[in-house]
Parts: sequence; structure tokens; C-alpha cells
Amino acid sequence: MKKLWILATGALFLLSTVSAKEIAGLEPDKLSNAQKLTADCTPASASVDLNINNIRARLQTGGDMWWDLNNDAKYEVPKSLEGEPENASSLFAGAIWIGGIDETGQLKVAAQTYRQTGNDFFPGPLDDLASIDAATCKAWDKHYQVYGEEIDSIIALSEKYGTNIPFNLIPQNLIDWPGFGNPNNGLVGNRNLAPFQDVDANGYYDPTGGDYPIIDDAPICGKDKVTYADQMIWWVYNDKGNIHSETGATAIGMEVQALAFGFKTNDEVNDMTFYKYRLLNKATSPIDSVFMGQWIDPDLGCAFDDYIACDLETGMGIVYNSSGVDGGSGCVLDYGNQPPFLGVDYFQGPLDEDGNELGLSSFLYYNNDFSQLGNPENASDYYGYLSGTWKDGTPFTSGGDAYGGSVPTNYVFPGDPSDAAGWSECTENNQSADRRIIQASGPFRLEPGAKNDIVVGIVWVQPPIGTYPCPSFKLLKQADEKAQALFDACFRLTDGPSAPDMSIVELDKELILSLTGTKEIEMYHEVDSRITALGTADTFFDYQGYQIYQLVDGNVSAQDYDDPAKSRLIFQCDVKDDISKIVNIVYDPTLDVGNPDNANVPTLQVDGQNQGIQHTFQILNDAFATGDKRLINHKTYYFSIISYAHNYYEVADTVFDDQGNVVNISTKEQLQPYLAGRKNIKIYSGIPHITTPEGSGLSLNASYGDGPEMVRQEGTGNGIFITDLTEESMMEILNSPTNQTYHQVYKGGAGPVAVKVYNPKVVPSADFELKLIDTAGTTGILNGTSTKWTLTNLTTGEVVNSDFTIDAENEQLIADWGLSVFVRTARNPGGPVDVQLANNNGLLSSSIVYEDPQATWLGGVADQEGDGVLNWIRSGTYAPDASAFGDYLGRDDGEFYEKMIGRTWTNYGVATDEKSIGPTWTDASHYSTLNQLDSLVSVDIVFTSDKSLWSRCVVVELQTDEQLSQGDASKFDIRDAPSKDKDGNVVAGEKGMSWFPGYAINPETGERLNIFFGEDSWLVGQNGNDMIWNPTTDIFSPTFNDFWIGGKHYIFVTRQKYDSCTSFKDYLVSGTSLDKRNVYKKVCWVSMPLLNTGFTFKSLADGLIPTKTTLKFRVSKPYKVYETDDVQNNGMPRYTFNTDNLSAKIGDLPTAVNALDTIGIVPNPYYAYSSYEKSQIDNRVKITNLPQQCKITIYAVDGTLIRKVNRDDASVTSYDWDLKNDAGIPIASGIYIIHIDAPGIGEKTIKWFGVMRPTDLDSY
Repeated sequence: MKKLWILATGALFLLSTVSAKEIAGLEPDKLSNAQKLTADCTPASASVDLNINNIRARLQTGGDMWWDLNNDAKYEVPKSLEGEPENASSLFAGAIWIGGIDETGQLKVAAQTYRQTGNDFFPGPLDDLASIDAATCKAWDKHYQVYGEEIDSIIALSEKYGTNIPFNLIPQNLIDWPGFGNPNNGLVGNRNLAPFQDVDANGYYDPTGGDYPIIDDAPICGKDKVTYADQMIWWVYNDKGNIHSETGATAIGMEVQALAFGFKTNDEVNDMTFYKYRLLNKATSPIDSVFMGQWIDPDLGCAFDDYIACDLETGMGIVYNSSGVDGGSGCVLDYGNQPPFLGVDYFQGPLDEDGNELGLSSFLYYNNDFSQLGNPENASDYYGYLSGTWKDGTPFTSGGDAYGGSVPTNYVFPGDPSDAAGWSECTENNQSADRRIIQASGPFRLEPGAKNDIVVGIVWVQPPIGTYPCPSFKLLKQADEKAQALFDACFRLTDGPSAPDMSIVELDKELILSLTGTKEIEMYHEVDSRITALGTADTFFDYQGYQIYQLVDGNVSAQDYDDPAKSRLIFQCDVKDDISKIVNIVYDPTLDVGNPDNANVPTLQVDGQNQGIQHTFQILNDAFATGDKRLINHKTYYFSIISYAHNYYEVADTVFDDQGNVVNISTKEQLQPYLAGRKNIKIYSGIPHITTPEGSGLSLNASYGDGPEMVRQEGTGNGIFITDLTEESMMEILNSPTNQTYHQVYKGGAGPVAVKVYNPKVVPSADFELKLIDTAGTTGILNGTSTKWTLTNLTTGEVVNSDFTIDAENEQLIADWGLSVFVRTARNPGGPVDVQLANNNGLLSSSIVYEDPQATWLGGVADQEGDGVLNWIRSGTYAPDASAFGDYLGRDDGEFYEKMIGRTWTNYGVATDEKSIGPTWTDASHYSTLNQLDSLVSVDIVFTSDKSLWSRCVVVELQTDEQLSQGDASKFDIRDAPSKDKDGNVVAGEKGMSWFPGYAINPETGERLNIFFGEDSWLVGQNGNDMIWNPTTDIFSPTFNDFWIGGKHYIFVTRQKYDSCTSFKDYLVSGTSLDKRNVYKKVCWVSMPLLNTGFTFKSLADGLIPTKTTLKFRVSKPYKVYETDDVQNNGMPRYTFNTDNLSAKIGDLPTAVNALDTIGIVPNPYYAYSSYEKSQIDNRVKITNLPQQCKITIYAVDGTLIRKVNRDDASVTSYDWDLKNDAGIPIASGIYIIHIDAPGIGEKTIKWFGVMRPTDLDSY
């Protein structure tokens, strides 16, 4: 609040001197003449707020703005939330001033300040004779407002309906917009008023034809630069509506069409507002020596400690604080120890008679007093301040306070306060005061019918604490550069991808965030004109990902999301590609000491996880909490989301961070490869709570991320998903006479496609079918770019189709079912090296699980790097010259298969064929045509003591010297030893067969697989010749001159369907190289196992294996056609599932009754404060876990009724009590009884104790 510049005595002084000052040679103004030439309009009264971004700016229709006509400033920045206490304002008032001299020598002025003595401006447009009547003024006493999202909607409607948009679909603000000829606005007629884009080219504004409001229709902007803001407010006023009781001057005949607008962004533009004035001279005679300008009364919080300045380079008027602390006596709202800067950039001025823009011809000021340096008191004073003189007619001069010097100037205080040699208020140590500033253009001749535009931008920044006193304006000028660039681009912003909408599921100490409207966002692909101007090849910004923030409260602005005191990044997801870290070059004015290049700081904008896009997020912890971080029920948490795009048209040298990660830093030519979207950025809130009181008893049967058990009906493949079969399905396969099931069942959440619960409150009880359909048709692998999925609710018949093909990372939400679906195709393992590196070479996971966690009996030979036979896994890029131990280049350069199960397992294709211990067979053709990684399959390898599940298998010889092996068998031949049964008994008449103590299953095909093992028959002491899988613990012989490898009981897991190794036996008995190939080319996984020290096998009679042990290897496999016994989808993948065990139970009376026991009141006891209170005068507690319908009755302990509430609210399970009775009177400290009656459910009574705090009078 501030006092008006005329006190009671000042008002008397003004009345006695209103015409005392005149300009020499000019005719004094006569009010009587003015009265004859003007109408009898009443003063303007309408007001509206420009409030789309971080500013709330009040606009009036009488030529003034930024105050409420009741002595209060209304340019609030940062703006407070609706209903919250107001923050400080940075401006108090502003208006356009115009003055000139007509052909008879009469001074004409139109100006406005505070309406204390009257008005010079009135609502409404003038006619062609510069006339208006009271009725027209009254009719136009209004603002026309439109939002960017409304314009977005009509553009979308135009794309759908062309130039015949249904009227009922058009937002009302667009219907009312006062564009020329609008048939829906009877006030407009044939007046050229508010600017618009004439989409249907019929010459007049009609939104049904797709027309929409724009900022500027000037030819310089061109059709390709037509722009609109996020909020635009248009109004029109004139100076002929009545006598000029503000200045006492004769009316000019000026119509002013005003447009105020703002943008909601995540940078400095979010703290800016813009104003465009079109001034139309409707007078019939010219006016000479005309000056036009912007008058502003700036108050940075407190009004009485301001300094002003002018930056000649930018044409910006500046207001700053005289000290490091804003405020003082008589000031209620101020900026404390962090005063801001405010700049008024005069972008565009009027044109002279030759059509040249005049620009800023003066920047002047006066004080809020009645000295010669003070408030204007008559028309001559107003004109003097516009044209460059003080009230006494003397010019403004350089030095001091600009009065009384010898060198005239048109620009006061042009020096930066940090420059001791410059002329600034700070260096002059002027007395701070309540200043007003005038930025003017002139003189010029104003012809009848002349049209002039004045465009002004208000720039606001809040520098760090410690910047004052005598601050540098570099930070303000940096922000103004953005404002100027925006003006130069006709206010066309590069928007970036819009933020999606967010919904929040509220659960017990848990919140689930879900994103909707993502399809178009994730297709964002827009040209940036700034990059196009450079002539580079890549001019597009492409969607890259999302950043989700938790905010400290609901009053955080988007440009503060990088301030950890206000905002914390809690989730980030991005497209899975080769882009992860993105670095922008950000100017830091605090580092600009003599060398601006030193102030360009590489700043990490995104540390991308590169794991793909997701649309649901589980929140369990409070990012701002210390100590216990778990969410607290009934506390409000705030969130926001930003979408971002990326462009690297040029990349600098590779730079590494301190963890060795590559960071691509852009060159000087490309400072911003990261582009945050600015549209649809909202703040969302969620309140975790117990859910049982909802829906008259809500029983949840699922949690976030749970999935249904899924049945494969046809097709095969798992994409990028880790699958897991149920135990029942495993047993079905093992017990099947065909060693396979076509309809294997996957555990919940572990199917070959991802169907998961994200909203457990709405999951239906139903049967579903999910199909993958390749529209291009195929008999093999489905093409990811032509395959989509279809999900059918078989219970209701409802169908949902995928938004994208399955080559895209897209978690699609089905809100009505509370489910999300994510299907992502994948390549087979192997392939080009760059593909391998991008997707872990197809390896999804490898794990080992012991049924008895203490019995970790299974070991193996761990691969070792370097030259030596124990470098048996040849993944990587080690390739020394003339070495036999080099890696197999191009197979697994990223070494993904080298790290499985402690480096003791790998895929057969990268295992060494080194003769002494190598586990792979080779011949003259070597391995290159065998065991390619694309033939790998996922597998469960299970060791078990249950002999009924053991696998019949061949046993192969692994002794390298035929003279030492039993029967002179060669390495990798079938063992030349009698076969044995499960009990170790010799099988008469058969050689080379035994039993592996377990089994292998392919979870994607539902097949049991052949698995076999080897022995070194020479190593008798290492169990190498007993035809039983029973490795020892020894790698080396005692003298280290021989490799024992536990008797070389190597394990070979194949991709071939189980047939008790009958076909393998036949091939190996044949012994030809071709037949051996038919065995070993089908091996996928291999290990050189050992028994870990400290463990022993059970007896063969007891099943050998110490505890059931399961190894799971998962690789990505593309979806492909696979016909089963139930072909309904041409063999393409089809799955079914049921959600009965996941669906919520609503209206469950026992649950509702039990929920009554959870009703409480917090805090209890209450000691004069609760965390729910929003201000010093707010008292608030919460009655929690209430059913939707109930009666709340509050009594004092003596039985006096205090408060009665009839509640019926399904949106929240709590009630905020303001600690007042039914009459609105605060309660006294004491004990209270609270009774809750839930009809049809039951009753609950609780006690509460509260201590009230005294009323805080300072808050009023």
C-alpha cells in the first residue's frame, strides 16, 4: 500500500494552481472550450488481471493500470496463490501520455495518473468525426480476454472442420473478440479494432471460419510469424469522452487500442508482461510538436526507497532499490533483503511524418512532491515532462539529480550503479524517493488519421542476496535481451513440447502420478528459426523426455524449478537412444568480470537415464523431508512436470565428468541443445490417505506395478521384458508327453508384454485378450514399425487400440481400467556393434536363486582377463597381436555376457575353443558359422534332487589327449563308457548316456530343452569317469601343472526341444564333423562348474543336489509368428488374462465399519499451531479418514454444541476444521468431543484437546 501523491493540503494547492503554469507563446487552455467539444461519458470502472504467469497485473479501462483505484498497488510479482496473502508489488500505476500543439497554438494533452482530480481518458472507440456518446462509452467499459489454450483449441477445430466450425464448440472468449465485422459482437460493426488472423480470408472476423486473435497484424510480422500469447487482454479508450479533468487540457481526438499480454514459461519471460498501444488520431486537423510516451509510477515493494536509471543501449528504464534491504516505516509489503530490478523496455515508438520510427527520445523522472522536481500540476507540466523540461521550464541536465546543471540531457542516470565513474543515483548518493518515470518519443507532426504503435515490455528479475547496494544491471540486461529478442521475433516463442496433464491416485502413504495427453507431445518435431538462420543441417528440436518435480508448496514458479529450496527433481525419463546428458551454456553475470566469455558456464540440464518413456510414477518418499522420508497421510504434496526437446546440430569436443561419463558440451554457436517446453505447465497436488473409507468401504486387492497372470495363446517372443513362468506351468511342461505346453502361464507382472496396475481403485473384474497385429502381414518376425496391439475386455466387449507401433517406448494408460500397457519389440542378441552397445547386446538379466539361501554350493571357473587359458569368455575388444587369447571382436564388444553369475556362465558363442580347457567345439570351419548370438534363447536351468524331474542326456568327453581318454575318445565325442541310470547303475548295451540332475525350460516357447554335460575321463580322482554330474572343488592339480576344473563337468544348455538327447546321441555316435555341428550349433549356454568349498553333494540315492537351485537367463527376442493348437491371430502373439484377483471391492460394509476405527483428528493435542495452517491468522486441524457421507458434531465437555457439519464429499476423506463454532467465533482452549455418524455404517466418537494462540494483529 502507498499513499496517493496528493495529500489534503496538496489537493487544495492543486486546485488553486491548476492553470498557473503555461508554456511561453502558447494559448492557455480553456476548460469551457473543452466542455463544448467532448461528450459526457462517466469515468471507466472495469478492471481485470493479467495473471497467466508469475505476475498479477491489474488493468483498468480508463487508460491507467497496475492499481485498484483504492490506493493499492496491483503489480504483484511473484504473484500469490488465489486466497493466499498478497505479495509485494513492483509497480503502482502506468499510462500513455500524449501532448502537442495545434495549428492555432493551443496545447492539447491527454494523460492519466490517479484520477484524483478527474480523467482524461474514457472507454470506447471514436467515430470518424472523433466523437463518442455516453452510451457508447458505457458499452465499451470492458476488457476482452482470451487465452492461448483457447486459440490452440480453435486451431485444432479448424484442422478438423475447416472453415465451418460448429458454433457450440467455440470458446466464448473467441466468440466475443472485437475483430472487424464480428457478427457475434454487436458493438464492433465496421470498426477496425482488435487484431486477428483471417483464416478463411473473407475480410472480417468470424471464429466459425477458424479466425482467431493475434498480437499484431502489422505486415512486418508476416503470415508465417503470426503469434498469440498465453493470455491476451484487449480494450479501447479515447480522450473525447468528457472534459480533461486530469490535465485541464483540450482533448486531442485520440483513440487508443490497448493489448496487454503475457507468456507462461520456465525462464525469465515468466516474469514479464507486454503492452501494445495503437494510437489513432481521429482529429480532422494536424497537431505539431507531438510527444508520446509511457508514464510509470514504479514502487519496488516499498515506495520511498527507489532509485531509477536508464540503459541507453537497450532503451530501457530501470528501477532499483537504494539499499540492500527494501522496506521501512509505513511499508507493509516489501521485498526484504532481496530487492528486485524492474526494467521498462520501450521497444517501439511512434513514427514521424516521413514514416521513420522515432525510438526513445527521452528518459526523465519526477518525484512525488510539489517542488519544481515534483508532480505535474497543469497541462504545461505534463507536456514539459514529455518534451524534456522541469516544471519551471528549465531543461534536465547531466549530473546530480538532473536539475540546475549546465549541460542539458534527455536521458537521466544512464550509468550502471556498479560503475563508480558513471552518472547514476547510486554514485551521486541521491536521496531515495517515490519516483515517477517518463519514456517519450518526439517531436513529430501528427496528421489526421495517423496510426502509431507504442510497444512496451516490463522485465523483472530478482538478483541474489548481496547484489545491492550499487548493483550491476547485467542480470537485468540479460533478461531484457530475451524480451528484445521476443519483440524482434514478433513475440513468436519457441514453445518446446507441451507438458502432459497429470492425475494423482491417492493411497495410504503413497501417491501414483500418471500422465495423459502424451501422444502428440511425444511426436514433437519443430523447427527452431534461430537454428535455421545458421544454415545447419539439423534445424529441428525433437521430443526427448519428461522431468517431474516435487515442489515445496503450490506457489512455485516454473523458472524456479532449478532452485533446490523450492523444487526437487524426483523422476526423469527419456527416449532410449544415444542421448543422455544434455548441457546448455548459461550466462552467469557474477562471473562476468572483464571477460564475458568467462561467464558462459556449461550447466547440466538433464542427466538422462536413457531407459525409455514411462507414464506412471510411484511416490513413496517426500523429497523435502529430513529423517523419515515416507509420505505422511493427510499432508498435501505438490508436483509439476516439464517436457523437453533436444537438438545437437553441432557438438564440441567430448568432455568427461568426474565419474568418467561422457558429457557433450555445445559450441558457442549452439548454446542451448536442451529446450524445456513452456506450455501446460501446472501445479498438481495430492493427499495420501487410508482408502478404506472411500466408496462406502473400499477394499484394494492390488498395488502399483502388480500385473495379472498371463497365458500365451499363440505367437512367441518377449520383446524387452523379463518373463517368469508359474510353478504350475513349469510342472505342466515337465509332465507333458510332448515336453511342451502351448499355453504357458506367466507370473503376474512377468509376461512377454507389460500389463500393470497403476490405479488399484478402478481395476475391473474381467477377462481380457491382448493381440499383436502386424498390418503389413508376416509369417516370421513382426515388424515393429507396422505392428500395433489391441486390448479387448472380453467381459464387456470394450476395445482399446495402441497409440503407437511397438517400436516406440510407450506406456499407454487406460484410465477407466486403472491399467497400463507397454509392448516394445526388440532385436535378437548380436548384430552390429552399435546396436549391441545400445541394448546390452540383448541380455536382459541373469540370476541364481538357492531355495536354501545358506546353501550356495554351485560355483564355477570365473573368467579372467588377459593372456591365459582362464580368459575363457572372449567378450570385449582385447586383441593383442599374435595372441591366442584375444577377444572375439564384434560378438560382444560391450562384455555383457562376460559378467553372468560371477563370470562363471556365458553364451556358447563367446566361449573359448582353446584346446586345454575350452568348452566349445570347433573344426576346420571354426565357430563363425555356428552359435551366432541371434540364436540365443531365454532359459530356466533348475538343479533339483527330485530325480523324477532329471533330464536324460548325452555325456561328452572333455579330455584333450585321445591317448588318455577312455576308449581313445576325442574331445567333444560322446563318452566311450556304459550309460547309467538315475541311481548310477550301468545300463546294459548302451554307451554315453546319463542323467543331468535337473532340467531346462524356454519360458517364451513353453518348451523343455535338451541339456547335457561333459567329463574328463582321465581325471578319475575328480569324478571325471563316473558318468555322473558331480564336479569337485579343484581348478588346478596340486602342482599347478594341469587343469582339473573339477573333473570338467561342463554344462551345455541347448535351444532344442527336449527329446532325452536322442537325436544328439545319434549325431555324436556318427562322429562326423557335419553331425557334430548339428549338436554343438544348438548349444546356447555353457559353464565350467565347480562345487564351492565347504559344500558336498548328497548321495546319488538322495538326489545329489544340496538345495534346489534355479538359474534364469533372459534375452530379448522379437515377437514372431508361432502357431499353436488355437490359432485365432494368424499365429501372431496373442495373450489372455483375468483381473479378478486384482480388482477393487467397492461398497464393502465390513471394510467400511472397520474404517470407522481409523477416524482421528490431527494434530491431537493441538498446541497453537498445525502444519496445515497457511498463514498467521489461519487455525486449522483435520478430522481424518471420514466416509463420504457423515454428520460431524462437535461438543464442548459441558455438552454445549460447538459445530455441526453435514458432509457429503467423495473427493477427500478429511474435513478441515477452522477451530470456530457455527457462528464463526474462535473456540476457547480446552477439551472437545467429536461425534461422527455415518448412516448405514456406524458411529465414532473421539476426544480432542487444543490450546489456542492469541490473535496476530500484525497480520491485519
